[in-house]
Amino acid sequence: MTEYLEHQPNCMACGRDNPAGIGLRLRVDGDRIRGEVTLDRRQEGAPGFVHGGAIATVLDDALGSLLLLLQRPAVTAKLEVNYRRPAFIDRTYEVEAWTERIEGRKLHLAGEVRHEGELVADAKALFVQVEIGHFLQGSDEIPDAWRRLPR
Repeated sequence: MTEYLEHQPNCMACGRDNPAGIGLRLRVDGDRIRGEVTLDRRQEGAPGFVHGGAIATVLDDALGSLLLLLQRPAVTAKLEVNYRRPAFIDRTYEVEAWTERIEGRKLHLAGEVRHEGELVADAKALFVQVEIGHFLQGSDEIPDAWRRLPR
């Protein structure tokens, strides 16, 4: 049985308990995050096409999942997405994310979305490490997966 990562159960992209969620399923594969997602009419932009914001959400969430692997609480400071070809609804996409480099609190991360091996979109991001207490500004609870992060 594969153990899937999730930021928290209600996460918009990867949360298993979010009825409006995208359904992204991610797992650790060595020093990378890999996964898959099937995007449907709920993520539609132009007729038959996946909305670009849904692709950006998938990439941001995959990159954010690297933080659990890196054991560093951080937030997205910059996300640059390059849309390489159309993404169509009702198709399954492969997702991959990796660390390019770390410079102090700055985490330079990258990722890709592919369909049957063809590059659909890629991203580069800057995440900035924060104290775990940063996340208590929006909620009184810290998800179980985050409790293992350094304080």
